[in-house]
Amino acid sequence: MELIGRISVGNGHAADYAFDVIVMFNKGYRRVVVKGKGDRISKAVVVTNLVKDRMGSAVRIADIRIGSEDRKGRLVSFIEIELERTV
Repeated sequence: MELIGRISVGNGHAADYAFDVIVMFNKGYRRVVVKGKGDRISKAVVVTNLVKDRMGSAVRIADIRIGSEDRKGRLVSFIEIELERTV
């Protein structure tokens, strides 16, 4: 069974979320999805770049999904960046 982790980016520091992603990979997760909604979309991209800078070729972007979801009667955009451990 393949472990897939999920991180929802919130008000915290991007470096803290990147650290959480790296910890998940070190615990055996093969894939981690970083999700950012609304104003936090750009922070999700920053988190992804921090992880890629830190882990280098040991991680790659497996998939990127964008869309909108209904949140209390209004549409909120989101991005999901799926990272995959390569080694």
